[in-house]
Amino acid sequence: MKRKLVKQGTATMMVSLPSKWVKKSGLKKGNEIDIEEKDSKLIISSEETKAKKKTEINLSSLNPPSIRTILTNSYRLGYDKIKINFKDKKTARFISDLIKTNLIGFEVIKSTDKFCEIENITEPSKEQFENIFSKILLNIEELFNVSKEMLKGKKAEFQEIEEKIQQFFNFCMRVITKESPENYQLRWAFYTELIHGQRELYHMLKYLEKSKTKEDKETLELLNDSRKIFELLKKAYKEKNTADLEKIQAFERELIYRKGYGILRKNKDDIVIRHILNSIRHFYFCASPLIGIFISNEKV
Repeated sequence: MKRKLVKQGTATMMVSLPSKWVKKSGLKKGNEIDIEEKDSKLIISSEETKAKKKTEINLSSLNPPSIRTILTNSYRLGYDKIKINFKDKKTARFISDLIKTNLIGFEVIKSTDKFCEIENITEPSKEQFENIFSKILLNIEELFNVSKEMLKGKKAEFQEIEEKIQQFFNFCMRVITKESPENYQLRWAFYTELIHGQRELYHMLKYLEKSKTKEDKETLELLNDSRKIFELLKKAYKEKNTADLEKIQAFERELIYRKGYGILRKNKDDIVIRHILNSIRHFYFCASPLIGIFISNEKV
């Protein structure tokens, strides 16, 4: 179907809507329509035709990690309303707590001993994507600060930082899924590797929390090296600068294969060192998909 553009004023271009579609959508003068820009296309829809994406889940396992994985993935896949069937009423309490810490904008709208329904009520708009992603970067920086303190033998709180990162990460992945940009797979890979790197720091902190640690200069230096790679990654992302990503690739080889391996030869069972090296590797893995995103030159 082709339509001619009509000029209105000095800059505005107008096009008429097909009368059949207008009638089918029940639109009248003064009604609002939704216009979404996607690549070279404009997608026009009436508010009446917008339907919430729904799904139903049967939980066969009452294992909290399994429930968390199922719900967060349903959220990331863009579902707006989810019915969850279960056999143990305690599961409802776990789901309620999980929503508060992991799923931005969702609330329990109905709950019984056998099932509960959760729905997107106050989700942030996709326009807030970059602001929320910036919060992920800020919280990862804070996790580095906490890691430094705990490696010096000091106590520090980090669980709330981790919960914020996971909450913001889930939202970003949800937006990527719902918008489905051409560079969808590259973005998914970039954000996933970033979070894997952060999770290595988190698991290191969980280990340090339960073990006695003496301050070690070599370990602190390696943590600082991991932070340098993260800072280069953050700078490259904000400035869309591939030169910084090239520095990461050269830096990683030096840290992993020379410095890191050298430390491991002396401390073969050092769990902390292994977590830091894994964080370096994951931050390094972020560089490749990020270069692809820059090449595609596309926003979420």
